[in-house]
Amino acid sequence: MKRGGKNISTHGFTVVETLIVLAVTSGLFVITAVAINGRQQKTEFQVGIRNLQQQFQQIITEAATGYYPVSSSFRCSLIGGGDNVRLQGGGSNEQGSNEACTFVGKALVVGGPDHLDNYSVFSLAARRVLDDGVTEVRNPAEAMVTAIAPSSANGSSPDTQITKPIPNALTFVSARPVGLGWASGEVAASFLSGFANFEGSGEETGGSQRLELRGFANWSTGVSDADAIDREAIPGPGRYPLFPNGVEYCFRSNGTNQSAIVTISSGLAVSYKIKAGITCT
Repeated sequence: MKRGGKNISTHGFTVVETLIVLAVTSGLFVITAVAINGRQQKTEFQVGIRNLQQQFQQIITEAATGYYPVSSSFRCSLIGGGDNVRLQGGGSNEQGSNEACTFVGKALVVGGPDHLDNYSVFSLAARRVLDDGVTEVRNPAEAMVTAIAPSSANGSSPDTQITKPIPNALTFVSARPVGLGWASGEVAASFLSGFANFEGSGEETGGSQRLELRGFANWSTGVSDADAIDREAIPGPGRYPLFPNGVEYCFRSNGTNQSAIVTISSGLAVSYKIKAGITCT
């Protein structure tokens, strides 16, 4: 068509031009989507680590304040031999209020094939006095620390085990007492009474207490966590070792090339540090 002596084109984009525009647009869309998804996964990872830090700190707080998570009462005795106190549900005593034993803290179990995407927490009981019925225990070995959960030693015990999922953005990699080698198996830590002073006579000593970060030198695999906790009471050297430098847990991101070290210090403060790569190195 001519208008004013000039040719006016009436056709639109060619097929080739249209394909080029679509390709460029699609490429920009993909790049934008990947960038948005990457930021979202990083955010989810950071939120997951922060949540895990807060959960671990809450466990320590509950142990320090004497929080006992089961409403049912139980009876406690030292009768029957063995290396653990005897726990049975029922009885008239309220929530472990007992002449023979007391609530002494909590145990945290992370790692191994049973804990790749979760962790377990147990409340712990122990005897308050030695066999003479008067002398107060001075350390975990004398106390016969026992999981308040069904086990080989306590088949009818109330069950305080709580298994919680690790946030979706995370997967357990390894753990270690600070200064030792990383291990991918179960690593158990306890927030355990310092046994400095049991006040009162004839009843459970509740309320706040000074806690120590300790491990399990003779942790047994192939048995339940409750049995593994109970077996540490068997006489032998090095039981309930202190973690003087704290304990570290490595978790990798499920969506980014990142990992994080969650640290519980000897002072029982929980912190985390995000690392490049998925092995916390």
